[in-house]
Amino acid sequence: MTTALVDFVYATMHKRVNDPDSPYWLPKILEQIRTPDGHTLSPLAVDQWSLGALTGDQGVNIADTIADAWWIFVKRAFKTAKNAGVPDLPANLNAFISQRSNTDQYPTLALNDVSVDGLPNAAVGDLTGLTPTADGYRGTIRVTTAAYDSHGYQPRIAINGRYQLDQHVIVIDDPRAADLKPPTQVVLKGLDAYGVDWPSQAIEGRGEFLFTVTGLVFDVRLSIEATGTGAGRTAKVTVESVATVGTPVFTLDKDHLTIEGDTVSELNKQLWIQSAVAAFNSPDAATALTAKLSDALNADDFRTQFSGSVTDQLDKALDNVFGTGALPADSGPPPTGDGPLEVYLFDRVRASLNDTGSGFYPPTVVESSSDPNLDPLSIDTIDLGDHQVMGVPVNFTLNDVSISGIADVLVPAEDASLVAEGVDATLRFGRIAQAPITVKASVVATFTKSGDKLNGTMTTTAEQPSVALGLSFSGPDADDLTIGLRSLTVDADPARLDINVHVDGLPDDALHQILNTSEIKAGFIQGVQDGAAQRKDAIAKALTDNARKVIAGKLAG
Repeated sequence: MTTALVDFVYATMHKRVNDPDSPYWLPKILEQIRTPDGHTLSPLAVDQWSLGALTGDQGVNIADTIADAWWIFVKRAFKTAKNAGVPDLPANLNAFISQRSNTDQYPTLALNDVSVDGLPNAAVGDLTGLTPTADGYRGTIRVTTAAYDSHGYQPRIAINGRYQLDQHVIVIDDPRAADLKPPTQVVLKGLDAYGVDWPSQAIEGRGEFLFTVTGLVFDVRLSIEATGTGAGRTAKVTVESVATVGTPVFTLDKDHLTIEGDTVSELNKQLWIQSAVAAFNSPDAATALTAKLSDALNADDFRTQFSGSVTDQLDKALDNVFGTGALPADSGPPPTGDGPLEVYLFDRVRASLNDTGSGFYPPTVVESSSDPNLDPLSIDTIDLGDHQVMGVPVNFTLNDVSISGIADVLVPAEDASLVAEGVDATLRFGRIAQAPITVKASVVATFTKSGDKLNGTMTTTAEQPSVALGLSFSGPDADDLTIGLRSLTVDADPARLDINVHVDGLPDDALHQILNTSEIKAGFIQGVQDGAAQRKDAIAKALTDNARKVIAGKLAG
């Protein structure tokens, strides 16, 4: 299937979704997202994110720094216990030193009561990778966060909450070695009352944090398909996955970092802060945080809400543009290259042509056209050819032709079809007020032999004629939509066509009899068609201008 129609719809909405003055502006839509259990994107609240172990050289440095901070605490506790007379303590701790655990050597970082602010501040990019499915298409949209620096938004994502940095440390026999040692075998009692578990202790530092995120980009994989059957069909958007792209930058706000803990004191606080800063700035933390953000947005409840919200916005746009008229129950087989989604969208168009509240209701289109006027439609000249009048050959030419009653027109759903070249549709006139089409013109009767001319007027009525149009469509989006006329064919029943001509000096009855023959009527119909065909570009322009105006106005809210 061709992706042209979906590309067209997306390009049209893409402008609106990224326009702060549009009712479809993405940040305001995302702010309204709410899961059944009350979760939102503004802010995104998470009870806990376990970021796991911080490994590598940076993890080792953090662990060693925490071990040093702990040893300061141990020595202070030892001194206090010694002064308090705790028995069986050695004279000093010179034979020992601290070290990260030899079996559990890396620190772990967990975040609690997390609040992510600014996620709705996003913009969408192109729709890429569009491929057909059974009922529509699947593609990917890139979403860039921190997109706007206005309308109350700042170009950053802020994450704050509380953290806990855990490390398993041990006492070893001094000195430290290149390889991690096991805990000392020396038993030392009496320090537990002062917060020291000898010779192995799991310790933690905790506090508040705040950091900002830039460069956070997501690829949203989604499908858009037609669902349901007959008149009950709808379009449905399903967000299938949300995945981060690239490497966002997480920047810790040190001024908002606090540290506390059972083994944290004024003596070792700076070492703990140093460890916490290093932990937040570590590659492992950034990777884990990126994954947690992706997981949160990729959760079923959020994806369900994303899907529903995008579907609602698409429905809103289609309803605004095309109205809510009932869909045709049977569309017939689509042309080669089109599928259920194209048929559904086209049926929305067909329904709008029969919805009096739609901007595409044919009488509305005709009456609102001013460049050119479609009712009355003007044609410069129609040549009816030479005819015998009382044995004398006379040529009849119609000038300043004006065709009125065109606004009394419908395009029944069964008279519009989707074809490979665009749309074929038949305009049926006189179907609302049952008024005939009226053609008025000035008449020049030229006597062929002498060249003498007589001037007169003509009034012709045609009951319920029709015009078959072949329409083509081009342009990247609705703002640059161009409607072309591939073909234009006038059809009128000669039996319901009455040509009345008055020329001074010629008998009206004779003229009526002469000009209402099958030959003259066929020539008149052909003349109207040829004249309308000459105005084909102007008519196409009127249709184009109306379509652009209607769509822009309806989507503007």
